Amino acid sequence: MSAAEFIGARVEKDIAGMIEDTAKEEYVDKTAALKQLVLLGRRQYLLQKYLKLYGEGKCSIDKAAESAGIIVAEMMQEAAKAGIRSSETAEEYRKGLELLKKSKV
Repeated sequence: MSAAEFIGARVEKDIAGMIEDTAKEEYVDKTAALKQLVLLGRRQYLLQKYLKLYGEGKCSIDKAAESAGIIVAEMMQEAAKAGIRSSETAEEYRKGLELLKKSKV
């Protein structure tokens, strides 16, 4: 088990209310609820950050997926939902598939 670290933070009343609501809904204490919300928020933050970088052509789809902590297929779905189109041509995609097939042999 990792060592816990105390972090004090002042939050607005509406955020404190969100934490309390989550604690009640999940039948956990406020600390556990806050941890859940922070983890979910971090995942969403990373997803949005790397979708943006992928959309700007600053990273590949596989690098974006890895950095966001999801698999490539999920990142592709998220990119499609966000209206981000791949700059990869059909020929490049086919070549990539061929290389993938060869590497699994």
